Parts: sequence; C-alpha cells; structure tokens
Amino acid sequence: MEDNPANLKLVESIIALSPDLRLLSAPDAHLGIALARAHTPDLILMDVHLPGMSGIDALKVLRADPATADIPVIAVSASAMSHDIALAMSNGFFRYVAKPIDIAEFSAAIDSALEANGAVRRPTIAERKEVP
Repeated sequence: MEDNPANLKLVESIIALSPDLRLLSAPDAHLGIALARAHTPDLILMDVHLPGMSGIDALKVLRADPATADIPVIAVSASAMSHDIALAMSNGFFRYVAKPIDIAEFSAAIDSALEANGAVRRPTIAERKEVP
C-alpha cells in the first residue's frame, strides 16, 4: 500500500527484477486491506503514513482477520527516526525499510518475509547482480 506514485514506481521496478513475484498495489489502506483479503498474498509492503487510515491501524485490521493475520507486513516509510521504527515494530510489522529505499535492504526484507512465510526461496537481487 503506497500513495506516492514515485515510490510506487521504484517498488514496481525492484519487484519486476523477480519474475516470480507479482505486485498488487493500492493507494490507500482500505483498498489494500480489501486486496489482501481477496488475494491473501505471501507478504504485504505498507507505507506507515497512508491517507484515511495509518499503516499501523491497517496492520491491526489485517491482524484481526484470520485470513490475513499471519501475512508478514513490511513497513516502508520516510519516518526513519528510532522511535518511529520502534513503534511500527512493536505494533507487529515484520520488518521496517526506510525511504529512500535501499535496494539491497529492501530485497533482503522481501526475501526474509517470503522465507518466514514458507515461500520458495528465490535468487536475491544481489545474487543476480541486477540493479534497476
């Protein structure tokens, strides 16, 4: 769930490097929650600051729903102060990636979330030595 088109474009470019991954995007938490319920993805990338509902509140909704409760959710946010990260992690995010996105860190977060969720391991961006 990402409301900034430039950030979404970067995420799309990174995900496109892995043909085994498919990205569904939502500009707000309400649509993102609906997509998560309909598709039960292997992981969710979520901005902490979304219009209409914060990422933390959206995560609480996802955790309360048995269909989405166990999906790893990675926080992606420009708020990179230690208290912001601690708040997000204490609310149940799987990992926290600060913006601007570091491609290697982002890829590692995705790989660890997929691994934690039992998904088949895929070659990392670093292993393929590809950069968007």
